[in-house]
Amino acid sequence: TGAGSATTEHVTEAIARLRRHTDLPISVGFGIRTPEQAANIARLADGVVVGSALVDKIAQAKSADQAVTDVLSLCSALAEGVRGARR
Repeated sequence: TGAGSATTEHVTEAIARLRRHTDLPISVGFGIRTPEQAANIARLADGVVVGSALVDKIAQAKSADQAVTDVLSLCSALAEGVRGARR
């Protein structure tokens, strides 16, 4: 995971290269912050990894309760993006 982001073209090419060498599941996580980005990656990879966006939500929260609420909300939205991409 990270603060930057890769283009869909680069991710598509990287996954294709990896699939030529392994049949293991491939997860991608680099700069995924929105349900739309999660959906785009879910269409290409077997898994979507989110880290920095969750850490940012925690850091921006004014309280522990708000951090929990914000992280759960983001996780729910990201999961819906992934599920929508796989329907």
